[in-house]
Amino acid sequence: MTTPSSDSLILALRRLRTGFATHDRAVANTAGLRESDLTVLEVLHREGPQTPTALAHRTSTHLATMTGVLTRLERDGWIERHPDAADRRSIHIHATSIERFQALYADSIGRLLEVIERWTDDQAQTFLDATEDIARALED
Repeated sequence: MTTPSSDSLILALRRLRTGFATHDRAVANTAGLRESDLTVLEVLHREGPQTPTALAHRTSTHLATMTGVLTRLERDGWIERHPDAADRRSIHIHATSIERFQALYADSIGRLLEVIERWTDDQAQTFLDATEDIARALED
């Protein structure tokens, strides 16, 4: 088996990015959310409660825009605001209803699991390592 070229790997990543973006757009539309709202929910479900400032930084969103996102998500029951126990001036944003969020992705998670379950342990570990490396490179 030949080693894939750097160009083919980058093109595969771009195809994956487009696939995720297209899928997320469809999920957001189905749920009556904006894509930016869905991104915030994904970060909260993956990383846990955060301050609005941390969420704005994590999602590269202007703080004023984040305020609007959080207002919509709270109004629709996706998040709750909780005062910080150590600093009452600060709040943390908590995602609510993990089941409701996961239901948005249930079909695609099933299809992805069908693929992942065919992988050997070594393939799964290689994918996990590569994905984490790529995510870190893009977050820096």
